[in-house]
Amino acid sequence: MNLSRLYNVFNAEKAKVSLVGAVVVDTNDVGFYTFRANCNEVLKSHQVAVKDLDTSREGWSEQDPMTMLRAVDECIFNTTSPGGMVMGTRVVAVGIANNRGSVVAWNRRTGEPLCNVILWSDSRAAAMVDEYLRTNDKYRFQGVCGLPFSPYFSAFKIKWLLVNNVKVMSAYRSGDCYFGTIDSWLLWNITGGKNGGVFATDSSNASYTFLMNINTLKWDKLLLKFFGISEKFLPTIKTSSEVFGNIFEGHLIDTPVSGIIGNRQAALIGQKCFRSGLTKGILDKSGSIFTITGEDKVFSKNGLLTTIAYRLDSRPIFALEGPIASAGYTIDWVKKCLNVKETECLALKTKDKLQNEVYLVPAFNGLYAPHWRHEARSVLVGANEFTVNDDILKAAMKSVCFQTQDIVEALNDDLKMSIDKIQIDGYLSDDGLIMQYLSDITNSQIEVAKYKNGVALGAAMAAGYAPEINVWNALCMPGDNGVIYQPKMTVDERKIRLFDWRRALRRSYDWIDYNNSLDHFWLTVSITSGVIFLGGYLILKK
Repeated sequence: MNLSRLYNVFNAEKAKVSLVGAVVVDTNDVGFYTFRANCNEVLKSHQVAVKDLDTSREGWSEQDPMTMLRAVDECIFNTTSPGGMVMGTRVVAVGIANNRGSVVAWNRRTGEPLCNVILWSDSRAAAMVDEYLRTNDKYRFQGVCGLPFSPYFSAFKIKWLLVNNVKVMSAYRSGDCYFGTIDSWLLWNITGGKNGGVFATDSSNASYTFLMNINTLKWDKLLLKFFGISEKFLPTIKTSSEVFGNIFEGHLIDTPVSGIIGNRQAALIGQKCFRSGLTKGILDKSGSIFTITGEDKVFSKNGLLTTIAYRLDSRPIFALEGPIASAGYTIDWVKKCLNVKETECLALKTKDKLQNEVYLVPAFNGLYAPHWRHEARSVLVGANEFTVNDDILKAAMKSVCFQTQDIVEALNDDLKMSIDKIQIDGYLSDDGLIMQYLSDITNSQIEVAKYKNGVALGAAMAAGYAPEINVWNALCMPGDNGVIYQPKMTVDERKIRLFDWRRALRRSYDWIDYNNSLDHFWLTVSITSGVIFLGGYLILKK
C-alpha cells in the first residue's frame, strides 16, 4: 500500500467541519453512526433490531430484505433529522459494513426481492456441498479463491437458489435476476434501485462468495462455470474506499457512498490493524481471528482462509482468517436454556477441576475454521451427577477460548511463527473472566481494544479516506488498547485442557449423514430439475 498518500493528501481543513456516516448491518441489528472526520467518537447513532424469520427448517437462517432496508432508512432518518442533532448536509460521505457470506436475489427491473436473505450462518446447502465433495477435494479451488468447500460461502447459497427457488429460476432465465451480498442490496436500493441504482460490491465481501479470484480480484471464469452462474448477474467488484454512487433521497440525498467493507474487515481498520504479522480477534455472537500478511498471500495448509483484510487503494492487503461460527451465541443459548440471568459465570471464579470437567462443542450448524465440518453437531461431554448449571455455562464460555486456540495453532503452523500477542474486540472482550481464560489457553498476551465500536469506525474511515472525499487520514491514527491479560495457567494444566477439548471435538464429527437423509433426496430431485432448467436456458440463449 502506498503509505505516502496517507500522509500527504489529507485535507485537514475540510475534515474539521465534516461528518462521516456509517451503516452497519450485523446479524440481528442495523445501525447508523455519525463521526467527526478523523475522530473516534460517535457523535450520534441509532440502532434497530432485525429478527430472523421462523423457517422451522433445521439449518435455515433467513431475514426479510425489505425489513432490513426499512431498518437502514429508519436509522438514517432518526440520526440526521432535526431531532437527531446531526444535520444531513454536514455528512460528506457514508460507508457500509455488513455481515459477509449472506445472499439475496432480486428482480433488477422491479426491485422486488425474489427470496429472503439467506444469512451467512445458513447451512441448507450442506447436502449440495457433500455432492461436490464426492468428486472434488475440499481444497480444490483454494489457490483460486482462498477458500474450502463450505455452505458458509455465498456461491453455494446462490446455486441452491438456482435449483430450488422457482422465482429465482424464472428471473435468471429472463435475465432480470441480480444476486447480491448485503452491501450490494443496500447500495443498489439507496442509490436509486430500479431507477439507476449502482450494482457493486467491494473486494472483502466478494472474497467470501467463493466466486472471486483472490489473485486477480475479479470474478473467476472457472468458478462461474463450475457453479453455472453468469457474471452479468453479479455486482461489479471495487475497492473498499471509493465513491460507489450517491444516495438518491432522504436527509442524505446526494451524499456519496464511498466506503463498503465486510464487518470483520471494518473492525480491522477501526482498530488500526495495519501492521503485517499483527493478530486480531473479533469475538461477539460469532467470531474471527485474523493475522495480517500484508501484500503477500499465504495459502493455508491447516484450514484457514486466505482473504482480503482491506483494499483502501488499488493494492490489496491480505490476511489469514479463522472464522468461528458460534461464540457469544453459545453463551446466550445456554443462558436461555438454563434460565441464567447473570452476565458473568460465577463458576469461572472458582478453581477448576482437572478431572470431570465439562466440555461443550458448539457445532449448531457445523464447525468452521480450522475444521470445516458441516456435518458436525453440538455435544456436551463430561457431565455427571454432580454437574450443575454453572459448569455448563462455564463450558460455553470456555468453548470460545478453545475455538480461538485451534485457529491460533493453525496460524502458527502456516506462518512459521509463535503468536504471543492477540488484540481482541467485540462485546465478549468486556468479560474479564473470558479474556483471562483466553490468555491462559492460548498462552498469549491478550490486549483488549479500548474502543469497542470498531466496525462502525472502520466503515466511516473507509468512506472518509476515499480519494474523492479525502477527510480521513486513516492509517495515521494510532491504535489504543485497554486492559492487558497475561497467561497464568501452568503448561501441564493447559495441555490437559486442550487434550480433553480435542477429545470432545472429535465426538462432534459425523453426526449428520447427508447422503442418507431427506435433504439428499430433495437435492437429487432439485439438481435434476435444475439441470433441465439450465439446459433449457442455454438452448434459448442460442
